Amino acid sequence: MRVLLGVIGLVVFGLDSSTTIKIDATKQYQTILGFGGAITDAVGINIKKLSEDAGDMLMNQYYGNKGIGYRLTRVVVASSDFSTHPYSYNDVQDDFEMVNFNLTIEDYLYKLPYIKQALTLSKANDIDLKLFCTAWGPPGWMKQNGEMQGGSPLKGAPDGVYYKAYATYYKRYFEEYDKEGIRYWMMTPRNEPREGRSANYSFQVVNFTSEAECDFVKYALGPMLCSSDLTKDMKLFIGDENRYAFPDFADTCLGDTETAQYIDGFAWHWYEDENIPPTVIDETNQKHPGYMNLYTEACGGWKNSMGPLMGDWERADEYAHDIIEASWEKDISHGVQGWVDWNIVLDVQGGPNWVNNFVDSPIIANYTSDEFIKQPMFYVMGHFSKFVLDNYTRVDFESSNEEVEGVAFIAPDGAQRVVVLHNLSGNTTESCTIQDQAKTTRFANIQLPPASIATVIYSIS
Repeated sequence: MRVLLGVIGLVVFGLDSSTTIKIDATKQYQTILGFGGAITDAVGINIKKLSEDAGDMLMNQYYGNKGIGYRLTRVVVASSDFSTHPYSYNDVQDDFEMVNFNLTIEDYLYKLPYIKQALTLSKANDIDLKLFCTAWGPPGWMKQNGEMQGGSPLKGAPDGVYYKAYATYYKRYFEEYDKEGIRYWMMTPRNEPREGRSANYSFQVVNFTSEAECDFVKYALGPMLCSSDLTKDMKLFIGDENRYAFPDFADTCLGDTETAQYIDGFAWHWYEDENIPPTVIDETNQKHPGYMNLYTEACGGWKNSMGPLMGDWERADEYAHDIIEASWEKDISHGVQGWVDWNIVLDVQGGPNWVNNFVDSPIIANYTSDEFIKQPMFYVMGHFSKFVLDNYTRVDFESSNEEVEGVAFIAPDGAQRVVVLHNLSGNTTESCTIQDQAKTTRFANIQLPPASIATVIYSIS
């Protein structure tokens, strides 16, 4: 049985533990941006199929005053596989100036209402919700294969009309969303650029090598962002891809001084993390220090047993481990500043998804009975998003037991600590003693049941 522990305050006990956790706030690392999820067509479709009361209750789980406090939300520009069909905002051939650019019914029904609701709920809780976005690909007429789906590069030269048209496409998107009262904190040039290497890729994609992404930023996207008061302060992260794209994308883009001037950070995906060590994050940041790092997509059920597994704790364990690993691993600082899940809600099949690429989600909507189910992944996300707030700073964490991993943070006030512990053992209850180096005469003892996660909050006065 997997047990989810609640928040535990500091309790003074004697030393009677098999695992010692040492927290040292004098050793400080990255500042946290936050945690969150994504609003896609599929998300809006599922919420809209619920009753208004149920839909409002669902949104409050993430953004309301009793919710888990999401501070980051990702939005898809036009369509993705989690749409009911592929579509763009301009299908008029060679309309380089985007005269015929228009948002679609999907924006007005499935995305804008819930983005606005998330912003309203967050503002009521004094949370400055940060929105970021990317496109899965451009309109098909900009690509060499003439279709949105299928791996293919953009047409023409890097400094030519098609690259510039794709940047103008983004510009028009930001202008139309601004009319709806929505501004973005950050964007990436496109989602998973390396996946476009496959000509038979089943859904929306464009083949961006690291060189192509570098050129797109240099000749088109970067100058476009800087030329407008609407976007000149928007952050630009490169990658939005799995670990195997790094450090190549960083080396190429930052190796070009014209491109480097526009770049603020690196966007990472969690797929294949089990096969690629987190040291690639270290290598990237050691070669290119001073850039922000954010995990921008993750989900359970993307391979093997695809789609939702109701009540499955193994996927929750995977979430906990990946978040902790990306932030900390023994004495190595991996420096990731936040972790963003994929769809905030899907249906019982794991969609809708127009290519049947079904996955899991922290919340599953069963609209036939007008209900939603919070999966174990939801509660794991909450252990971080609810208590590890933006502008908290990661501090040194040391565990005497390899079966107990974790990560620790200090609040801006310098007093409050947040410690997240995860028992990797599926069979053993671990007895842990938390010792803060700032006050070594006080301890907190905690029992971690097998495969459990716990958040401990305490203050040093």
